[in-house]
Amino acid sequence: MSNTRAWRAKPRTSKPNSRQKRNGLYLDAHPICHQCQERPAAEAHHRLPKGHPFRNQWQYMQALCISCHVTTHQHEPELVKISLAK
Repeated sequence: MSNTRAWRAKPRTSKPNSRQKRNGLYLDAHPICHQCQERPAAEAHHRLPKGHPFRNQWQYMQALCISCHVTTHQHEPELVKISLAK
């Protein structure tokens, strides 16, 4: 899980790196959560796994509020188990 509570608790740097800039631009363009359509989006979710060549393309990202992002990551291992069982 890439977005744990420990990761969120880490202090942020004053100079954002390219990932933070890209995610910030995406969130500026999509201010409302894609999943619940109610709360403001606070995190950019990458729908493709780490290492995938198209992971950072905007069509494979979602702007999510914190609670929807946590819920999404909690259900991902179940989806992987189901797809492997078939």
